[in-house]
Amino acid sequence: MAVHLDPVHIEPIGMIHTCFKEKFGIPRQPNLAARAPGMLEFLPEFARPEAVRGLEQFSHIWLVFVFHKAVKKGEKWSPMVRPPRLGGNKKVGVFASRSPFRPNPIGISCVRLEGIESTPKGPVLHLTGVDILDQTPVLDIKPYLPYSDRLDTARDGFAPAPDNKTCQVSFSDTAATQIREREKTIPHLLTIITQVLENDPRPTYCVTHFSNSEKDTRTDVPEENRIYGIRLFDFDLKWQAAGNKIRVLYIDPV
Repeated sequence: MAVHLDPVHIEPIGMIHTCFKEKFGIPRQPNLAARAPGMLEFLPEFARPEAVRGLEQFSHIWLVFVFHKAVKKGEKWSPMVRPPRLGGNKKVGVFASRSPFRPNPIGISCVRLEGIESTPKGPVLHLTGVDILDQTPVLDIKPYLPYSDRLDTARDGFAPAPDNKTCQVSFSDTAATQIREREKTIPHLLTIITQVLENDPRPTYCVTHFSNSEKDTRTDVPEENRIYGIRLFDFDLKWQAAGNKIRVLYIDPV
């Protein structure tokens, strides 16, 4: 039976601004980096104070958004994907995953609502625990209801929580000094960086297939010598990894 959605008109209600400026480094689920900030600004048509009246009574909200950078033009969706939680080797059905590569690139995230700011351009939502790329279009907002949204008897399939494979994060003297200075304008920066790296943002093949002494044939660089970069806020975070230990080297302004 065909379903025609022509009369249904969907457009973004706003845009979210986050500290994640590129896909690499974004936590794979919301609230894994609990301090990661976001700010939702409404488009002019929807920037009406009465539209969010009462929302301040809720601690968390659902964001429905578009994976606008997930699929390149001309690419098609695949019915099977390789979830990072399964090591990037095993496939499951796309509808059994939270992969951004979907027939309709729509995502949902439950994030903490820290407050609602009134501005001349309309209300702005201040959020934490975000796992969303900067400048992502948001389609809808719904309040989180613990009595119905939290299901204590639910099964978590191949992704049992929590994932205890966290990394030990340390900082060079240079990085520590730079971060302390940046915290004057970016609150909780040390915590945000730690939470992002504790979840090991490296590609799965680096973590699974290469020991500290092995070379990645893609770059011919031993894993322990490779320098990674994550674009956060207005800088590149430079760090190295050896096993489950990550050391932040420095931050490079952009």
